[in-house]
Amino acid sequence: MNKKKLTLYILIIISLSSLFFFYSFNYLKKEEQRLLNNKYELLTKQIHENINLLIDDKKNATHSFAIASSRLPEIKELLQNNNYSELNFKELSNELKNKTKFKNIWFQIVDKEGNSLYRSWTDKKGDSLLFRFDIKNMLKRQKSQVSISVGRYDMTFKSMIPIFHKNNFLGFFEVITHFNSIAKLLENSGFKVLILADKDYYEKLTFPFSKNFLDKYYVANVNASEKFKNQIKILGIEKILNINSFLIKDGNFYITNTIKNINDKNIGYIILSKNIKDIDISEVLSFKKSFLMYLIITVIVFSFLLTFIFYYFYSNKINIEKKKAQQILNSQKNIIIITDGKNLNNANKQFLVFFNTYSSIEEFKNKHQCICDKFIQINDENYLTDKDYDGNNWAEHILLYPEKSFKCAMKRNNKVEHFSMNVNLSQFKDDEKPYIIVTFTNITLDVQQKQELKKLNNNLESIVTMKTIELKNLNSSLEEKIKIEIEKNKKKDTILFQQNKMASMGEMLNNIAHQWRQPLSAITTSASSLKLKDELKSLEKDDINYYCDHILNSSNYLSQTINDFSNFFKKDEEKINFYINDTLEQNIKLIKEKINSKNIEVKILLKDKIEIFGNKNEFQQALLNIITNSIDALSESSIEEKLIIISYEKYTLSIQDNANGIKENIIQHIFDPYFTTKHKSQGTGIGLYMAQNILENNMNFKLEVENKKFIFNNKNYFGANFTIRLKN
Repeated sequence: MNKKKLTLYILIIISLSSLFFFYSFNYLKKEEQRLLNNKYELLTKQIHENINLLIDDKKNATHSFAIASSRLPEIKELLQNNNYSELNFKELSNELKNKTKFKNIWFQIVDKEGNSLYRSWTDKKGDSLLFRFDIKNMLKRQKSQVSISVGRYDMTFKSMIPIFHKNNFLGFFEVITHFNSIAKLLENSGFKVLILADKDYYEKLTFPFSKNFLDKYYVANVNASEKFKNQIKILGIEKILNINSFLIKDGNFYITNTIKNINDKNIGYIILSKNIKDIDISEVLSFKKSFLMYLIITVIVFSFLLTFIFYYFYSNKINIEKKKAQQILNSQKNIIIITDGKNLNNANKQFLVFFNTYSSIEEFKNKHQCICDKFIQINDENYLTDKDYDGNNWAEHILLYPEKSFKCAMKRNNKVEHFSMNVNLSQFKDDEKPYIIVTFTNITLDVQQKQELKKLNNNLESIVTMKTIELKNLNSSLEEKIKIEIEKNKKKDTILFQQNKMASMGEMLNNIAHQWRQPLSAITTSASSLKLKDELKSLEKDDINYYCDHILNSSNYLSQTINDFSNFFKKDEEKINFYINDTLEQNIKLIKEKINSKNIEVKILLKDKIEIFGNKNEFQQALLNIITNSIDALSESSIEEKLIIISYEKYTLSIQDNANGIKENIIQHIFDPYFTTKHKSQGTGIGLYMAQNILENNMNFKLEVENKKFIFNNKNYFGANFTIRLKN
C-alpha cells in the first residue's frame, strides 16, 4: 500500500470515528437532558403530593382541635347570653404555642347572622363576615366544615363547628390555623418557600397579619425570606405562578403549587425553589459515565472493524475492478477490444459473437496476434486496411487524427460487414502503461442505405420535376377553393346579420306595441268621451280643451316612440366617442313596457360616465341582445323577485340576472349561431352570437358568460353573469 492510500485510509478512519463520536455525544446530551427532565418531573410530582398531604394533615388537625374545643360551655354561653366573662382563649392560644406544634392558633365565635362576636387575636368584634364564601356556606348548611380561605387578616385554615341549643342554631365556633408550620416543614427539606394569597384579595386584607406583600400578592408565611422574595420579583411573579410543571432558571429549580378553597377556586400559591446542585441526580451521572465507557469501547471496536474491512476490500480490489470492467464490456452491444495496437489484450462477448468460429478470446489470440489481421481491402481512404501507418500502428494512427471518422470492414460467415471505429486512451490506477480501448460500431445497414440512396439520387431530378408540376396544379386548385369558401362565409355572415336584424325588428315591433298600447288607449278614451258628451248635449269648451290636450300629448308620445325606434335602426357606419350610460338608458327606454309587464327590476349601477369609441348603434344592438336574453330567462323562471343588475368595475361591464343560471351542459354553446333553448317560434338562436360578433370582431372587446352568486340589498342571488371586457 503506497503512502497516498495509507494517508487516505487513516483520514477515513479518523473521519468516520469522529462522525460516530459526534453523533453519539449528541445522543448522550439529549438522553442526559431527557433523564434530567424525567427526574425533575418526578420530583415535581412528589413535591405536589407532599404539599397536598401536608395541607390535608393541617386541615384534619385543625378540624380535630375545633371539634374538641367546641364542647366548652363558655361558647354557648356567649351565643345565648352575650356573656364574655368566662372566655379566655388568648391564654389558651399562648399555652398551645408554648407546649404544642400549634404556634399560631386563633379562635372566633360567629352568630347565626354571620357577625363576629369574639376573636382571640384582636378586640375587634361585631363586624359582618358574609364576604367570605365559606361562612355563607356554613350558615346555609349548618354543618361542620373545614376550608382554606382569605379573610381580613390572613390566608388560613378554618374549621367551623355549628353550635345548637335544643335544635336551634345559635352560630358557630371557628378555629383558625396558619401556613407557617407547612412552610417550616418544606424549608427543613431544603426548599426556599413563599406562600402567597391571590392578588384578587389585595383589597380585602384590611388587617394583614404578616404585613408583607409581593406586588399585590399577600405573603402568608411570616418568616419568608426577603432575598427569595426579591429573587421571585426579578424573575417575574406572573411567570413563576404560571409554571406548567417546573422551571430551571439560573441554576435553580422552581415549582408552584396552587391552593384552592372549598369551591375549587384558586385563592393562593406555594412557590418552592432549590438549587439544582442540591437535587440528587446520581442515576443520571451513572448513566452518563456508563455511556461514555461503552462509547469509547465501541469507537475502538469500530475502528478495528473498519481497518479489517478496508484491508479486505483493498486485497480484492483489483479482481473486483477487473470483473466490473469485464461486465461493463460484455453489456455493450458493440464490439469492444483492449489493445496496445499490436497485441489483443481483452475483448467483450460481442467479439466472440462476430467471430463465431472461435470459442474463446485465447483461441483467437493463438491464431491472430491483432484484430487488424481481419481487416479487408476497401477502396476508401477512411477505411483502415494495414497494420502500420508511417511508423505508428493502426490504433495510434486513429489517435493522431481524432477529427477523422475511420472505418473498417471485416467478414462474418463470408459476408462483408462495415464498422465505425472509436479509440480512447485509458489507464488503471495501478498500471504503469496506458491501454487503448477500441469500439467497433456496426454500420452495415447505414452503408447499404447510402448505397440505395445513391441509386435513388440518380432519378431524383426527374421525380422532383414531376412533383413540382403536380404541386403547382394543386396550388391553383386550392386557391380557387379558398376563394369559393370565403364567398360562402361572407354570404353566411350576411344572412346571419340579416336574420339578426329581422329578429331585432320583430322584437322592436313587439316593444312598439307595448309602448303604444297605453297612449292609443288614452286617445280612444278621450275621443269616445268627446263624442258621448256631444250626444248628451253636455259638451263644454273646457272639455274640448282638456280632451284635445290629452289626445295631443298621447300623439306626441307616439311620435317620440317612432323617433326612438327609428334611431335604433338607423344605419351608422361612422365610429364615434359615446357614453355607455346613455346607450343603456336608451335601451331600457325602448323595452320599458316589456320590462314592466314582466315585473322585472333593472338596476344600473354605473357611478361615473364611461366613454368608449366605436359604432354606437352596433354596441346598442349587442347590449340589447344580452339584456333581452336575461329578460327571456327571467320570464321563464318562477322567481318572484326578478332582477337585472348592470354594473361596471375595472374596465368590465357586467349584466347579471337572478334566473338561476344557464345549465352547465349548454353554457359552452351559448354563443353558437342558431343555438337556442327556446321553442323555434320564440327564438332564432343568433342574438348572443351576433352580440359576440359585434363586440369582439368589430370593437375588439371580449364577451364572456358564467354562472355566479351575488348579493344585492343583503340578499343572496344566483344567475348568469355576462361580462364585456373593454380592455384586454
